[in-house]
Amino acid sequence: MVKVTILQLKELSSHEVSRFLIVGILSFIIEFCVFTLLVDLADIPYTIANFPAMAVAIIANYFLTKKHVFTTSRYGNQLTFILFSVFTLAGAALNQFFLWFFAEQVVLNIKVCKVLAVGLTSVFNYFTKKYFVF
Repeated sequence: MVKVTILQLKELSSHEVSRFLIVGILSFIIEFCVFTLLVDLADIPYTIANFPAMAVAIIANYFLTKKHVFTTSRYGNQLTFILFSVFTLAGAALNQFFLWFFAEQVVLNIKVCKVLAVGLTSVFNYFTKKYFVF
């Protein structure tokens, strides 16, 4: 019989959270770079530029999360990808709302708004991926 201590559970959890954060940071860098290129160089409005930036980051995040964070899944690959996509789209809607809220209602710099939106959405993403997808 395997004995699992509270310390071992905390250590395992912290490693998973650490891996999630690292993957999230990489995904954020991808998203932020695409967003900045579209807003600053292509002069695309932030509300439109947010969608392709999120799309690129979502695809990268799926493969990175599957490989490095949640290496096993309770479902097959097809259902896992569908659930990942559904919860990610919900997170994208949440991200879009936060971006709009901070830009239009709080009136902050658009890049600060993007950082805040991604940070808040990351909490939603972690819990939905951990408890509903993987």
